[in-house]
Amino acid sequence: MKILFITPYDNNYRYKSAFTKSLSYMPLTMPYLAALTPEEYGAEFKAIDEGVQKINYEKLGFYDIVAITSVTSSVNRGYELASYFKQKGSYIVMGGHHVTLLPDEAAEHADTVMTGPADRIWREFISDYANGTPKKRYDGEHCDIGAANIIPMRELMQKSKYIGVPTVIANFGCTNKCEFCVINSFWGGKHSARQVEDVINEIKSLKSKRILFLDPSPTSNRAYAKDFYKALIPLKIQWAGLCTTDVCEDEELFDLMIKSGCIGILMGFETFSEDSLKESHKKNKVAEYKTAVDKFHQNGVSILGTFMLGFDGDTRESILRMPDYIEEIGVDIPRFAILTPYPKTPTYKRFDAEGRILSTDWNDYDSIHATFQPKHFSARELEEMLVSVSN
Repeated sequence: MKILFITPYDNNYRYKSAFTKSLSYMPLTMPYLAALTPEEYGAEFKAIDEGVQKINYEKLGFYDIVAITSVTSSVNRGYELASYFKQKGSYIVMGGHHVTLLPDEAAEHADTVMTGPADRIWREFISDYANGTPKKRYDGEHCDIGAANIIPMRELMQKSKYIGVPTVIANFGCTNKCEFCVINSFWGGKHSARQVEDVINEIKSLKSKRILFLDPSPTSNRAYAKDFYKALIPLKIQWAGLCTTDVCEDEELFDLMIKSGCIGILMGFETFSEDSLKESHKKNKVAEYKTAVDKFHQNGVSILGTFMLGFDGDTRESILRMPDYIEEIGVDIPRFAILTPYPKTPTYKRFDAEGRILSTDWNDYDSIHATFQPKHFSARELEEMLVSVSN
């Protein structure tokens, strides 16, 4: 059984590194799927990340299964690849965020679609395929990744193409309910974590003193986060990852985070408008932004802050003043994006009900194109303001 994993190219790769735009970090979806494949089938694997490598597919040869994972802005490319390999006789499987949100659309291009987390259903699919009875659809309604010690097969990836800091995931999902966020729609507001001991052993095996954590919401479960950070302390590593502004409200958690080796944080500030935060169900408090940044800086931690343009509360003046506000709170590296109503998210449903969706060309859903009608200016003006504040 020969299996080809593909992550299609999309414009979002320009943001693939957490701290340097020109660098990329190693994705773990493909290595995880390979590791989840039961050894009894003797599968041979190849993984292609189109964001960092150019491939002549004509020279690849035949693969029994081609598994494609897509976000919205890469799914059209995924459909192209599905058509190409289907013509060659391969069995096409598609999954990922976009496929989970629009499985019927993806089913028009794939032999099998997978929704939600693939840790359980991938094994089920491989067994069914080997027995000649693969299903058209598998639904991963919950994540069992913590039930077994699965170490991703990083050797599948071309390590020279990525930043030299290994990537690790300790916990999955997010319990926050930000209206615009595709992660919440994908995971359904659920949270699943690996055994702390398993993650620690994996980090030890990497033999690296620097780690990049890809956990989407590592402090959603504060009890788990505290146990995890305590276990990190003896390793004496340095790490970067994500967290929300409210981590500063829990002194014990913050102290453990610092002691565990935190040197960099990606934090979603999104907006300086309390009305916009309320609109999107984001729990941030604008008045606490500077306090949070200062607290991290006092402990030697750099902050990459994400900011989103296009909320209904935004005006041209408020957007163009964002760089000044960002300088005032002291964010080290700001990252700007246009509010994107990903399909099936509450934001998309709201804009669609209001007749404000301007494009359903998924290539445009890359955070640099305005795919909806903003409230106080045109879509074109919003795109121009993104360029303005980014420069």
